Amino acid sequence: MAVKSRLVTKGFEEYLEAIAKAGQNIDAVADEALQAGALVLQKGMKSRAPKDTHNLEAHINIDGPYQDGNFHYVDVGVIHKIEFTDAETARYGNVQEYGSANTPAQPYIRPSLDHDMGKARARMKEVFVEKGAL
Repeated sequence: MAVKSRLVTKGFEEYLEAIAKAGQNIDAVADEALQAGALVLQKGMKSRAPKDTHNLEAHINIDGPYQDGNFHYVDVGVIHKIEFTDAETARYGNVQEYGSANTPAQPYIRPSLDHDMGKARARMKEVFVEKGAL
């Protein structure tokens, strides 16, 4: 006795096309999502930075996003590069974050990562959803 069956799927072609389209744009979407998350972290760091002269706050920047193969990343904080900050401000930011023999720590980076990373991830996920990559 022979058995015959037929499987019909509806909407599968559209789904495959959406996956292919997302794959073509995923690098751009990932960079946009990283930028959105970095803005959340930057805002948190600036709000927690010591406000004596506002110099440290003014030097909390975003560098990137960058891509190395399939790895995407962004730097947020006091970035010791000529186009972002000077060596003196970078040292001051380090002393404020970790303290020194004569100065107690007034961390602004670690608390931002602890308190705002969930918000940053949620914002990145929103970007992926908005762009149709999730």
